[in-house]
Amino acid sequence: MLNNLVVTSHLTNLPALHCRVLLTSTLESFPLRYTIVLSRGLLDVLPDEASLAMVLAHDLAHVVLGNKLDTMYAFNDRLLFCDEEILDRLDFARDQQEETAADAKAVEFLKNSPYKDKLGNAGLFLKAAAAAAPRTPELFGAHLGDRLVTSQGMIRLATLLGGAPELQPARMDQIAALPLGSRVQVNAWDGSVSFPNHKSVTPVDPSEKMPFQISPQFPQLTRYEKINSTNVAAQQSK
Repeated sequence: MLNNLVVTSHLTNLPALHCRVLLTSTLESFPLRYTIVLSRGLLDVLPDEASLAMVLAHDLAHVVLGNKLDTMYAFNDRLLFCDEEILDRLDFARDQQEETAADAKAVEFLKNSPYKDKLGNAGLFLKAAAAAAPRTPELFGAHLGDRLVTSQGMIRLATLLGGAPELQPARMDQIAALPLGSRVQVNAWDGSVSFPNHKSVTPVDPSEKMPFQISPQFPQLTRYEKINSTNVAAQQSK
């Protein structure tokens, strides 16, 4: 998807770009040089490709505009506090002027992209995020990246709101945002990330859509069958 934005915007002079997943639940993203980092929580709740393209376009705009973060903590001898305090002490939010410029450039990229006809879905996601942010400030309180909704109520890429349909949480067929844990699966042993193809289940009640909430886990249980002595001996021999 990032390559689609690069090619359709004729950004052939850029070095190779990469994407990485940050294993946090807060909704945030940010570019590090030529790598765009998206949090696990943000990937979970984005409902479709157009919404993900919107996030990528904003961070790609920061890369193209040459916006850089302060690197005073980039070296191992410059951290002035313990690791447990990192998320409380560090806040790499950009100034509003850079954010406004990145929003404008991102809209240019999106209008040239294959997702230009689906930007209404991205705007609908932003409306859902703006509605949920006051109730869950910690989820939207990014530290390492750019916030979707600031504490002052400012929304990233707010120009997309005009082309978005009305947010109707009671509608069964309108999925503005997904629950946390619905898309990204993390291996607890090695920290690797995968995107399993879960079969979507049609909700029967609006409360089952659960946008920005923690997705419930349904363990797959099988009936216990008694193993006879012959099978036990065969398994032990293996």
